[in-house]
Amino acid sequence: MRNSEMKHWRLIVFFVCLPLIVGCGFRTAETQQAFNKTVYQPGYAAGFQIKGADGCESTLIHVYNPWQGAHDVEMSYFIRRNGEKVPDGFSGQVIKGDTRRIVCMSSSYIAMLGALGKVNRVVGVSGLEYVSNRYVNEHRDVIKDVGPEMNYEVLLTLKPDVVLLYGIGDAQTTITGKLRELNIPYMYMGEYLEESPLGKAEWMVVLSEITGCREEGMRLFTEVAGSYNRTRKQVAGVSYRPRVMFNVPWNDAWIVPSSQSYMARLVADAGGDYVCRKSETNALVTIGMETAYGLMKETDYWLNVGMCTTLAELCAMNPKFAEAKAVRKGNVYNNNLRTTAGGGNDFWESAVVKPDVVLRDLIRIFHPELDKGALYYYRHLN
Repeated sequence: MRNSEMKHWRLIVFFVCLPLIVGCGFRTAETQQAFNKTVYQPGYAAGFQIKGADGCESTLIHVYNPWQGAHDVEMSYFIRRNGEKVPDGFSGQVIKGDTRRIVCMSSSYIAMLGALGKVNRVVGVSGLEYVSNRYVNEHRDVIKDVGPEMNYEVLLTLKPDVVLLYGIGDAQTTITGKLRELNIPYMYMGEYLEESPLGKAEWMVVLSEITGCREEGMRLFTEVAGSYNRTRKQVAGVSYRPRVMFNVPWNDAWIVPSSQSYMARLVADAGGDYVCRKSETNALVTIGMETAYGLMKETDYWLNVGMCTTLAELCAMNPKFAEAKAVRKGNVYNNNLRTTAGGGNDFWESAVVKPDVVLRDLIRIFHPELDKGALYYYRHLN
């Protein structure tokens, strides 16, 4: 066969096979049910799961009950890669698998992205003056504040790939409806509902999935979990477990964490005993003032006392506070050591990805004989 004939046949073979070659790069599952392969099963978090399908780079993130009081609510997000087709009948949000432009409606999402090395993808936040993250504060000229109620004019100028929402139930319906109208993808995050401190931190894996660094997210979380569990072992054999109280009243209502909450779990893991066992759910609990005064007389340590930085400020709120056992013993600590000029508190931002650091602080407070190091989030009121 002559060279010209050989070239002719090679061209024919190439063009016949081209659809097959292209198709291999864009394989996808035709239905949502085909995404039954576990990509990531959380070890601590209850609110999400990541699924895949054979032959696909794209994944599905399932989010469960992402706001207080939600029951049997499941939301699915298609994380699209390699131009793969959205499964037939899928009605959820479609998000790029290497998301570049992100709007964060909670500062804890900024902390997760910061831990992953992806904070430079944040283009918008809610409450810019309250953010502690250094990168965000150094780029206020380009990172915009979309406000607590969502400024859609500002949002449109940002051209986000995804808006990360803080789930508050029916109040979000108007926002999500408008985002759908504007064709702006969104995702509900439910880390704040996790009862486990490590469950909260594990949500960084969700953000690693949408920013294209799943392996790094899994590695970082494994490190955090290992550090937390090693730190917890420090108090495994303690015989003394001090009684602990939280918060101060607001408008004559004293709202405290439930016995199944993130903070209650931290106290237990730090070798303490949380005094309020009124609720067995993870919802906040409101206790009467007289009940609170009674608990204060028995409490060895009092934590998270509003904006106070001294005992004098605390007792100025209510003269009865001076009678509290923790006040008389000088055992009052507040989680506001790291604050911003605008009134933000880094505890509510970065602690979500540093539960091991919070735990170490609490052990240093409750059991200083075991660890005399400096506090990171907490200050001693004196």
